[in-house]
Amino acid sequence: MQMNSEATSMRDLLCGSIDSSMIGERVTVCGWVAKRREHGEHLAFLDVRDRSGIVQAVVDGSVDVRGEYVVRVSGTVQRRPEGTLNDRLATGEVELTECTVETLASAEPPPFQLDERVDIDEQVRLRYRFLDLRREKMQHNLRLRAKVNATLRRAMDAQGFCEVETPLLWAPTPEGAREFVVPSRLHPGEFYVLPQSPQIAKQLLMVGGFDRYYQIARCLRDDDLRADRQFEFTQLDLEASFVTQDDILAFVSAAVLDAAEAATGVRPGTIDSMTWAQALTSTVRTSPTFDSPWCSKTCQRRSQRPR
Repeated sequence: MQMNSEATSMRDLLCGSIDSSMIGERVTVCGWVAKRREHGEHLAFLDVRDRSGIVQAVVDGSVDVRGEYVVRVSGTVQRRPEGTLNDRLATGEVELTECTVETLASAEPPPFQLDERVDIDEQVRLRYRFLDLRREKMQHNLRLRAKVNATLRRAMDAQGFCEVETPLLWAPTPEGAREFVVPSRLHPGEFYVLPQSPQIAKQLLMVGGFDRYYQIARCLRDDDLRADRQFEFTQLDLEASFVTQDDILAFVSAAVLDAAEAATGVRPGTIDSMTWAQALTSTVRTSPTFDSPWCSKTCQRRSQRPR
C-alpha cells in the first residue's frame, strides 16, 4: 500500500480516505466508534470516525466496544454487498472485513448524540466541550477558520508584510475600551493590562523601520457582553509606512478576497469603497451600505468599465 502523509506508527491512513481503489488491501485505522449495529448473533457493524469521515468495519459480535470508545481497527478493504452501498458516505462503497479491534480507551455513554440531527442545549455543549468538538459542524468551523488564517498569512506575506507577535502583557493605553488588569507578583501594587489592540506596538515597529507589519492578533476588552461582542476576539492587524489610504485599502482588499475565495471556493468581485461623506448620506442605519442611489449609480458605472 502506498504511504501517505496521514500515516503514523499506529495507523496507515484516515478513515475517510479509504475507497474502492484499495480493495483487497489490509489497512489499519484509528478513531472513535460513532455507532454500533448488531447483525445477528455473531456479527456487528462499527462506524469508525475520525476527522476525515467514517468507515464501516465488520467485527465479531463478541468484540466489546460501544459508542465513543477509542479504537484501532485493522481489516481488509472489501466492496460492500449489493444493495448495502451508502451514497451519503465518501466510503460508502467499501467496508473493512476480517477485522481485529484494539480498544485504546473506553467511554461512558455520552450525554447527547453527536450527530447533527439533534439540537443540543448550549449549556450542555459547553459543559461537555470535548464531546461537542467531535461534532462535524464544530470540526468544519475550526478547520475553516484555520484555512482562512493560513490564506490571510499567505496574502500578507506576498505583499511584503512581516508577521510580528506582540506582547500580551502590556502597559495601559488611552483608548476607548476598558482593559483587563493583571496584578504583578514581583512588583506589588503594580499591574499589567491585556491589550485591547496592538496599537502602540505596531507604531513602535513602524518607527523601528519594519515598513510593513501584520499579525492575526488576539484582542481583549472588559466590555459588557452583547450579541456581537465578547471579552476576546481575533482581528487581522496591520500597519505600513510611507503609504496612503488607498494603499491600505488595497492591502486589506487583496487579503479579504483571497480569504473569501478559500472559504467559499468562489472569488468575489472587486470591493468598492465610499468616502466618509458618502457613508453619512447612504443610509439612516448605523452601518453604511451600498443600497443608496449614489452607490447604485457608482457601482453600476464601475461594473461597466472595461476589465
